[in-house]
Amino acid sequence: MSLRPSVDVNVFVFNAAATIVEVLDSLRGQSWSELAITVIDNASTDDTCALVEGIALRDSRVALLRSPINVGPVINCQRAFWHGQSAFVLPKTGDDLLAPDFVSATIDALRDDAATAMCHAAGLVFDGSGTVQHIYPPGHALDAVAPDPLARARHVMTHYTSAPAFWGLYRRTAVARLAPLAYRPGWDHAVLAELALYGAIRSVAQPLFWRRHGGKDVGELARGCSQFTQRGLGLDDTLADLFWRLPLVATAYGHFERFAVAQLSTADRHALMDDVPAIFRARWLPMMRQEAARFRTHLPMLLDRARGTPGAASLWAARQVGEALLALQTILPDEDFTSERIMLHACSAGTSEATGLLVV
Repeated sequence: MSLRPSVDVNVFVFNAAATIVEVLDSLRGQSWSELAITVIDNASTDDTCALVEGIALRDSRVALLRSPINVGPVINCQRAFWHGQSAFVLPKTGDDLLAPDFVSATIDALRDDAATAMCHAAGLVFDGSGTVQHIYPPGHALDAVAPDPLARARHVMTHYTSAPAFWGLYRRTAVARLAPLAYRPGWDHAVLAELALYGAIRSVAQPLFWRRHGGKDVGELARGCSQFTQRGLGLDDTLADLFWRLPLVATAYGHFERFAVAQLSTADRHALMDDVPAIFRARWLPMMRQEAARFRTHLPMLLDRARGTPGAASLWAARQVGEALLALQTILPDEDFTSERIMLHACSAGTSEATGLLVV
C-alpha cells in the first residue's frame, strides 16, 4: 500500500461535454496517482454526466456527484473546495488542463513545509487547436511567504493578477478556516488574501497549469458573479445588487468583508482594513475613478427605480444603492460623494414615508 497521501481533486462543471474527457485524462495521467477525482456536476443538460460515468467505469478513482438543480457556479465552486476528506484538495475547473507533474510538483511544497497553505504553478494559455498562445509572465506567480500573516495578505493584495495563482493545491486545514465564497466581483482576490493569513502561498516555476482560451472581460465576470445572475433572476431586477457596476471597486471592498470576519485579533483585522484602500488605489485608481463616474451618471436612474418599486421592497432597492455608495466612499475616500448621499437619503426618506417603515 502506498504511503503517499491522497489528494481530493474536485472538478466543478456545467455543460462541459466538449472538454470534460480531456480534463479527466489530464488528471488520470498525473504522475502523482493517489487521487480521488470527483466531478461535481451542476445539473448539466448535455452529455457531461454520461461521459464521466463511462470513465468512472474504467477508473475507480473517478466519481460523479450530481446536483438536481443548477445552484450557480459560485456555490458549485464552494463545493469543490469543501468536498472530500483528504489532507490536500485541488479545486478544478471543467476546461483547463494540468501538466502530468502538476500535483507532484505542488504537493512537494505542501509536504516540505507544514505552514504552507497552497502551492500553484506557472501557467500558459492555449487555444482550441491546442496551440500555446502565451506563457504568463513570472510576475504573475504568487509567493507570499513572509512569517508575518499580515505581510502575506498585503503581498497578495499587491501582486495577485491571474488565474494560475488561484487554481493550486490547497491544504485542507487552511481551507477550513476560510469564510464561505461571496457573490462579489473578484472574490478570488479576497479569498487568496484571507488564505495568506492562515499559511504561506508558494509557486512552482514550470508552466504546469494550462488555461484554455485565457481570461474573460472584467465586466463580464462581475455580472456573472452577482447572486441574481447565478439564481437566474437577472441584473435588471429592481432588487438586484449593484456591485457588478463597480467590478474593481467591489473587488477591493470584498477584502473588507473577509477581513472583518478573519480569524485574527481585532487590532490585526483593523490594520488590514486600513490598508485596503491605499493598496488598491495604487493598483487601479484611474479605472476605479472611471467606475465611480459611470455610477454617478446612472445614480438618478437607480434612485428613480428604487422610488418606483412598490411597498417595502423599495427600501431594499434603496439599500442596494447605499451599499454601492458605501463601497465607493470606502475605497475612494478622496472622492466627494456628499451630493449622492443626500440624494440617497431623500430617496430612502420618501420610500419610508410611503411604506410607513423607519429608515435609520
